[in-house]
Amino acid sequence: MTGGMPEKPKRGYGNIYTPNAGAMVIHVHRESGLANRTIILTLRQVRLLKIGLTIAAVLIGLGSISWFYLASQAVRVPLLTKRVSTLQHEVARLDTLQVALNELDGRFHQVQRMLGVATSESARAQGAASSFDWPLPSAGTILSDSASDAASHSGIDIAVPRGTPVRAAGAGVVVEIQTQAPHESLLRVAHRDGYETIYGNVDSVRVAQGDSLRAGAIIASSGGPTASLPAHLHFELKYGGVNVDPTSLLKKGSQHGNVQ
Repeated sequence: MTGGMPEKPKRGYGNIYTPNAGAMVIHVHRESGLANRTIILTLRQVRLLKIGLTIAAVLIGLGSISWFYLASQAVRVPLLTKRVSTLQHEVARLDTLQVALNELDGRFHQVQRMLGVATSESARAQGAASSFDWPLPSAGTILSDSASDAASHSGIDIAVPRGTPVRAAGAGVVVEIQTQAPHESLLRVAHRDGYETIYGNVDSVRVAQGDSLRAGAIIASSGGPTASLPAHLHFELKYGGVNVDPTSLLKKGSQHGNVQ
């Protein structure tokens, strides 16, 4: 007692069997009963032991998870290998089919070219019911290079001043509009009985894809000169997808251009 207050008991081991609170005592006994040993771990050593055991447990857990993941992936390897082999086989088949399709496409176009004359004759056989109007309000001049081979080449080129109104050669539906340059477009119009008219080197398009047209409707204006031709309208006529000589089906007469 000092100053009337009880003294705080001192903390100590006392002996090896009564260590501080939180310490650990480990007794090691041999089977013979001799040379027994007692190991005392201090509180700090116990904490370090717990931390070490926790870290070891975490590492073992992570190792187990990694092992199971790798094992599952290893099981999938044969399946994936088989799938890759199947896909490679399919790709090889597709390549073979593509080559065959390209060959058939080439033969188809060759047959189309061979049947071009026959198709032109079939178009003529349609008679007056399949005739078309001159696509311009004035006669213009059919350039000789295109007139000499109008069917197999790709129609005719009609020299007219730039900005001349271009008219639909017959009633039909606009099925395609292509913009080929800032002031150069192409229109494709589908007509009855499998005919199509195509208007190239046009400007100021006044119709939209899907529009229904009456014969003579203004659809655009003619374009300017190109690298090899003066200002003109390019006009094509197709029957069943094959070029036909437009002059064979355009209405005759001075009011329909110079196709006398």
